[in-house]
Amino acid sequence: MADNSEEGSKRRPPPLMERIMEGFEELADTIRIISRISGMGEVARRYAVTNSFDSLLTMLGVLMGSFVSGLERPSVIVSTVLGGAIAILISGTMGTYLTERAERTSRIKELEVAVLMDLDETLVGKAESLSAIMVAAASGLAPFLVMMLLTVPFYLSMGGFLSVVEAYIVSFVEVLTILFMLGVFLGSLSGENRLIYGAILVGMGVLIVMVMLWLGIGG
Repeated sequence: MADNSEEGSKRRPPPLMERIMEGFEELADTIRIISRISGMGEVARRYAVTNSFDSLLTMLGVLMGSFVSGLERPSVIVSTVLGGAIAILISGTMGTYLTERAERTSRIKELEVAVLMDLDETLVGKAESLSAIMVAAASGLAPFLVMMLLTVPFYLSMGGFLSVVEAYIVSFVEVLTILFMLGVFLGSLSGENRLIYGAILVGMGVLIVMVMLWLGIGG
């Protein structure tokens, strides 16, 4: 009886959490294989960092323009940032996908000429197709999530937890902090001084703040 119960326990499906973990492990293995074949990781990282940097500086300019002009309605600021975030999500994802798909299709065609066979149904062909989708997702989602963080202080202001001025200050600190983190990340990739990279990106953010303040005072 004991043996039968042991065999029955072995035949039982794993718990839900165990199944989920196995699914994540399989997905991670698949992504690693695709990344090795297509070089997806480096390209996705470059797009994600570049688009996040561009969107941060753009939104910093928008926030500074709102602050200088005296906009004190947090709901309007949230709508503005959300609109920009959605636009960047769509443009970043679709623009990157079309670009990557064209580049990788061209690469596959060159390989097909070299090996004299159709590669669409091979592991290489499928990896290139999937990598274009994954790179596009990273390109659009990274700046979108970063920009969504900037709405949090204004949601808090709408709830009465922060004043509008405090929400502006927190959002500016968020931007500069994320810029510094991006700089540290780039410095670690290059093997150079991470603090210097962080300081350079923060300096660019501070420069935008100073220019917008100067333009506001001048106006």
